[in-house]
Amino acid sequence: MADSVTSYLSRSRGRYCVRALTSRWVRAFFVVGLGISVSLAGCSMAPRLEDPLEPLPEQFEAAARADQSAQHYWWHGFGDPYLNQLVDSVIARNLDLRVAVARVAEVQNQFRIARAEQLPSIELAARRDQQDIPSNIGIGGQLGDRFSVPGAPEFPDRFDYTTYSASLGFAYEIDFWGRVRGTKRAALQEFFATQSDVRTVLMGVIGETVATYFEIAARHRTLELTKESVRILTERAEILSDRYERGLVSPLEFRAAQQQLHAAKADLPVLESQLDATRGRLSLLLGSYRMPMGTMLVPESAYTYALEEIPSGLPSDLLQERPDVVAAFQRLEAARERIGAARAVQFPSFSLTGAAGTQSSTLSDIVKTSQNFWLFGTGLTAPIFNAGRIRANIRVAWAQYEQLALQYEKTVLMAFRDVEAALVNYGKLKERHASLTAAQASARDRVQIQELRYLRGTGDYLGFLDARRNLVLSEIGLMESRRSLAEARLAVHRSLGGTWIQEGLALGPETP
Repeated sequence: MADSVTSYLSRSRGRYCVRALTSRWVRAFFVVGLGISVSLAGCSMAPRLEDPLEPLPEQFEAAARADQSAQHYWWHGFGDPYLNQLVDSVIARNLDLRVAVARVAEVQNQFRIARAEQLPSIELAARRDQQDIPSNIGIGGQLGDRFSVPGAPEFPDRFDYTTYSASLGFAYEIDFWGRVRGTKRAALQEFFATQSDVRTVLMGVIGETVATYFEIAARHRTLELTKESVRILTERAEILSDRYERGLVSPLEFRAAQQQLHAAKADLPVLESQLDATRGRLSLLLGSYRMPMGTMLVPESAYTYALEEIPSGLPSDLLQERPDVVAAFQRLEAARERIGAARAVQFPSFSLTGAAGTQSSTLSDIVKTSQNFWLFGTGLTAPIFNAGRIRANIRVAWAQYEQLALQYEKTVLMAFRDVEAALVNYGKLKERHASLTAAQASARDRVQIQELRYLRGTGDYLGFLDARRNLVLSEIGLMESRRSLAEARLAVHRSLGGTWIQEGLALGPETP
């Protein structure tokens, strides 16, 4: 990005030079001014940048080997082509992301405004001035006294004349103390920071899309399993109702079965409402009112990736690529440059002005070289008394710098803590997932045992139905655990700014 901006500045600076060197006197001035500016380019009133942070630990405690290559398509690791297409669509259509990109365009043009002050301003002017004034004022009054002698020609009562002029003028402030350069560098850092803000928004949008995708799939599967539970409870209630009518079961057991059935049915509207709300969030991420959405079945490879080990000892310098940390540092740099610009105002400023063109009382003579005129001026302006305004502006710049230094420190510490918390949470959820997987396997074995006992006549059918419902409940818990584990994996990527790559995982736009 810095190389592209540098090349752009070089091309733009070349266009300004071509426009400026349009006449001999402009060329001579520009060469002198450019020489002075280049000789002073190393001068800056900005303070030295000192790292406000204490050294961070070399690596994260909760996670001694890692590939630090930047990963721009980290979500491809879940191995779901539909998810990849969904993320691409969100990137193209998300409204928050489009607002952030428009903000970049705004700050980019603010940088161009600040950069323009480094170059002379050149204006082309054409004028027609017509005057009709009495002759007894100013120099006309003095000349009139000389004409009021015997034998002198009659002096006119009024002067009426027209003047035509065409000129090319310029104005330039020699940036002796680096005020303009400091303002420009501050604007450039703000531009870079805004680009980092876009990366932050992009990271948040992608993360929210992936999390919502997994949530929709989990809620849809939970709804199906709950319907299966209702069917099992309905069958169980019908059996107990028949036995109750024949006096084989107590009213307490019969009412308990009815209660379980109604409670399970009551969960269905809530689950359907939650599924609809989650789909609505995904539609909003896609920048649309509502989108047709069928069943989202997350492939097993997505959950396999979520279970893969994270390399231990991830180095803490991975945080240098996290966009919010980068943006905070770039704004700190911008504030430092603004201190230099504020300091430079307290010293004298040097300016050059000039104009050249033709002037005539008749329009046809304006193109004649004999009607040419030129003027050239130099100026020095030094502040003497301003009621402390300049010193107050310097203090304001220092205060802003100190605020941003503290904000940068907080951002880095929060980012470090985010990674630590994400790694710890991921490890704990893996432990929970392992326990729920074992519980689901036990529930499946129980179903097989109850089915075998029923077929042999040593167990009743109600025990088999209870075992089946217990299996459904364990599958619901395992489904939620798999979703939580995938989101925890996602949180690790988000906390690192998406920059971590697992060894042996080749990702990129060509990944299906």
